[in-house]
Amino acid sequence: MLGNLISVLYAAAIVLLLFNLTIFVHELGHFWVGRRRGAKIERFAVWFGPAIWKRRFGGVEFRLGCIPVGGYVAFPQLAMEAVEGASETPAEEIRPLTPRDKIPILFAGSAANVLFAFALACVVWAVGVPRDARDLDLSIGYVPADSPERAAGVLPGDRLLRVNGAPVREWDEVRQKVALSLSTNVRFTLDRNGRQVEVELAPSRDHLFGLRRLAVEHGSVPVAGAPYPDSPAAAAGLRAGDEFLEVDGEKVLGTRHLVELVSGRAGRPTRLLVLREGRPLELTVLPKMEKNSKAARIGIPLETKRDERLVTVHPTPWFQITKSFLLMADTFNALFHPRTTGVGVKDLSGPVGILEMLYRIIRLDLRLALAFTVLLNINLAVINLLPIPVLDGGHIVFSCIELIRRRPFHPRILEVTNTVFVALLITFMVYVTFNDLARRRRIGKFELEQSAAPAPPPPVFEPPAAAR
Repeated sequence: MLGNLISVLYAAAIVLLLFNLTIFVHELGHFWVGRRRGAKIERFAVWFGPAIWKRRFGGVEFRLGCIPVGGYVAFPQLAMEAVEGASETPAEEIRPLTPRDKIPILFAGSAANVLFAFALACVVWAVGVPRDARDLDLSIGYVPADSPERAAGVLPGDRLLRVNGAPVREWDEVRQKVALSLSTNVRFTLDRNGRQVEVELAPSRDHLFGLRRLAVEHGSVPVAGAPYPDSPAAAAGLRAGDEFLEVDGEKVLGTRHLVELVSGRAGRPTRLLVLREGRPLELTVLPKMEKNSKAARIGIPLETKRDERLVTVHPTPWFQITKSFLLMADTFNALFHPRTTGVGVKDLSGPVGILEMLYRIIRLDLRLALAFTVLLNINLAVINLLPIPVLDGGHIVFSCIELIRRRPFHPRILEVTNTVFVALLITFMVYVTFNDLARRRRIGKFELEQSAAPAPPPPVFEPPAAAR
């Protein structure tokens, strides 16, 4: 109990550190360039809310707020009273900044995040990140009979090469490209025994989130539980722990595949090749019709053999940074085409969703959290450069217009514009947070239903036709 509590507190502390370090680096970029451009800086705040600690150094107040998220650097020349509060400096004592001063200051936050992401990416490159070996093997195992993939001609043993023409290296990339594809039909390039094959299909949608997903599965090995009494499995001599390898000479690709292979063999002697205590063993079983499922069964519970093989990969910094930017681009494209992708603003994650995701990753491995923080910094850099008032990109647009028209905007115009967009931003954050909580509730309900699901009842076999 104590060990679990310490683990939770450790993960929570690392979450706050990495998340707020990302914010701190962003604000440090603004601060550093602002000092060199001669900007007036009143405060450097880490976290929001009333200060629980503050000190003044070099004419700047450094403070720590009581709400452990976010931060800001107060530049009175940027008319951001709606966020930073009223300026403490009389207007006549503030030297106006030219657009050539403002633009580098505003770009500096995102530039600092990119540089920090690159530094973290170098660390990830050096220490590596653990990956499940199966996630790096793009070979397809089981293909459900009623799936769009089976209808399009995808076969077990095919290996995925490209999705919509883009090369893929791991299953995470495949899932992302399928979910964010701009077209209803997704094109796959497969390697089939050394020959490239093109197929096109419309993937089904996830019942929890409505996003497109593939129905194919990794190859896996079914493992037998204890056979039910008086079942065909018990009569054939199957034991708990037996691993199913073949059914009548056909390789078994997973638990669902095994059920599918057996379901059509009622009353037919069927040869099974199993692995028992490391040795192959041939058995013959006579599947019987099961009353409730109306299909042939052998009467044995199944589970999937756990494959705990982990490999350490060392992605280069360039690969990590490029992958993060491409994921951002795919996400924005998907958001602008909600009718075909099914992706909308409701699917975006705010601070609550990001913190939860980071927490879950840290519980797995700290190295994975460092890799995620690379993406988080690129995400923050890109979003802050969007041409929206209040964000750095909006201020850059105002500065560029000021540079072209050769006179500054009236302070009242900037103040009103920023106030309106601050209100819109707060509304948007409330909406995103509500969706984060609703999504967490759906996931929690699904996990609870899965864990509380009762064990299936023992099968009831129909008597042989001759005995009726």
